[in-house]
Amino acid sequence: MTNSAARTPKALQVLLVDDNPIQLSLLRHLFQRHGHMTLEAKNGAEALLVLASESPDVVVSDCVMPLLDGYQFCRLLKDDRATRHLPVLLLTAQGTGLARFWAKTCGADRFLVKGRDLDHVVEVTETLAAQTPPPRVPRIPSKLAQEGFTVEAIQLQLAKALEQRLVETALRDSLARLYTADHDTSRLIEGFIEVLQELVLPGALVVAYQGDEGLVCHGVHGSSASLEDRATLLQELGERGPFSLSPECHWHPASDEDERRKSLRNPVLRVLPATTPGYPAIGALAFVAERQAAEDFERLFEIAAEELGRLLSLEDSRLRLYHQAIQDPLTGLYNRKHVLDMLSIELDKCERFGQQLSVMMLDLDHFKSVNDRYGHPAGDQVLGIMSQRMLFGLRKVDQLGRIGGEEFLAFCPQTDLDGARALAERLREYVTVDPYPCLPPGDRVTLSIGLAQWEGPEDSADAMLARADQALYQAKAEGRNCVMG
Repeated sequence: MTNSAARTPKALQVLLVDDNPIQLSLLRHLFQRHGHMTLEAKNGAEALLVLASESPDVVVSDCVMPLLDGYQFCRLLKDDRATRHLPVLLLTAQGTGLARFWAKTCGADRFLVKGRDLDHVVEVTETLAAQTPPPRVPRIPSKLAQEGFTVEAIQLQLAKALEQRLVETALRDSLARLYTADHDTSRLIEGFIEVLQELVLPGALVVAYQGDEGLVCHGVHGSSASLEDRATLLQELGERGPFSLSPECHWHPASDEDERRKSLRNPVLRVLPATTPGYPAIGALAFVAERQAAEDFERLFEIAAEELGRLLSLEDSRLRLYHQAIQDPLTGLYNRKHVLDMLSIELDKCERFGQQLSVMMLDLDHFKSVNDRYGHPAGDQVLGIMSQRMLFGLRKVDQLGRIGGEEFLAFCPQTDLDGARALAERLREYVTVDPYPCLPPGDRVTLSIGLAQWEGPEDSADAMLARADQALYQAKAEGRNCVMG
């Protein structure tokens, strides 16, 4: 049994559009031989008339035709809410790159060069029909059907389609430039809202982003969007968006406030996930606007959600790479390079403003015996737990990093040696209070700490660290679990 026989696809109604009667006849017999029904039109304008009364499953159209060619016909279909869902397969005898370019820009779902074997056309058509979801809205009259299918109406719709392409291109370009302008997540989202809010008149707009550091949510609103409207928008975002909880949002009034004083007579609410193909949704776009505006700008909002997904995916990747570059993978603390870079920046501040600075070299006592007695997995757990205890035991202004093995570096801005010594003593006692779940109840891991302070403009980071390291060796020689310096 052949594969085509085994598939037994459902019978389709296919609209065939071609000005060549021989080609049209060949396609008709081919599709009917495979069990499908056909409708026929000699050009794009005639096909529009057919679509006013018929609802085919898929459209197969030639590209070069009089009155209205396949590219123009496809663009009119994809710009109309009544026919946007229809999959369109374009056929051409020209296999040039320009033909493929126009097929892609007009919104065609597939593009094939005509060949001797037309069975492939049927196979692609069946695949397109199977992959196309049902329309989201009930059948509605097309724009041209409402305007009478006159030549003037077709020309007007083509002009609007061209204008729509220009707006879509401008929107994509404006949003793409945001990422090159600023790499701060909050400002990136605010810039996105600033571009997009011009489409929402009146109403409210919210963008939410779920990153490693939590949920970021920003919104803009006009006077017509009440507190209740905004609360409903956030509730819908929490229920229909990719987030399990309704997010708290940072709201601010929209620009061009006079325009936004209009009342919401017929509001509609939309929630669009911000996705990039192949990746889970990490953001969402939600808005409340007049129904007519939401319908008129539907495609633009879909493009905005696509671009938002791309922007947020880039930002998510950037942040992940940044954290990988500055973090120690085992403890989550800053790695050696980054903590030393931050120390260098802090020393520059000391020179400019005459501030004080102290450093601590910290070492886990007898850590090798932990690895030897309980294994390296237990040792890794001890390092992770000790890192978090040191982090919580220090002040918010202090910085801590792992510089290698069981050795750590902390620096304390605006702190002299006496202040650093008092802080180190508290830290040394703090990390030994609670037991370690990966060790026997009686086992404790202690710290030896060496201190040094900045001694003026002639001092350097290397010299400070050498003095702190020497103090650490002295603490080890004095029996460990003590502070020296």
